Order: sequence, then structure tokens, then C-alpha cells
Amino acid sequence: MGSTDQPRAYTGHSHLFPGARIRVEGVDAPAAHLDTPQPLTFVVHFADGEEAAAEILVPGDGRPDSTVLAVEAHTSRAGTELPAQSWMIKESLLDGGALVLRLGVRLA
Repeated sequence: MGSTDQPRAYTGHSHLFPGARIRVEGVDAPAAHLDTPQPLTFVVHFADGEEAAAEILVPGDGRPDSTVLAVEAHTSRAGTELPAQSWMIKESLLDGGALVLRLGVRLA
């Protein structure tokens, strides 16, 4: 990334699940992530006020349908401990200047 500021991500939920959307703001050239996914590190801010570090992982072949979101372990505001999780990214799209990710299945 050309910017020294880390992107910020937001979801309207206190946890992730298949179909959940994550809005990633502050991404340099977000449109470039649609056709050719790129590794990206950011912090996800959940609706309950908690947050967790996350990273988009891209396979060696660069196929968009194999891109994964890895989220570090964190604790919800209600005290639920959530382990580190990885999710297939089912869809990436642009909304204004933000990159929006829609999650697919959770990986074991």
C-alpha cells in the first residue's frame, strides 16, 4: 500500500457468519482488488464496539474464488471468546471508495 495509514473495516454485526458483509475503508486503489485480489491487513470493528486484526490472504495462483479472510481471536462485548477464524471471500465489490467483502463458508 502506498499509504502509511492502515485501512479500517466495519461490520454491522457482533460476529461473522456466511453472508456477512465487511466494509473496508481507506484502501489504496480499491478497484484493483476486484479483478486481482491482493493481500491486505486491517482491523475489523464489530457492531458491539470490539475489534480484531484481519488479513486478506491470496493463494499463489491469484484466483479470486480462493481468496480468504483470516481474523484473529477476539472476545465479544458479551464476553464470548471467538477463536481465530478463516472465511472464504464469496464476493468483493465497490461501494463508493470502499471495498465491500461478503463472506462465504468458514474454513475448518
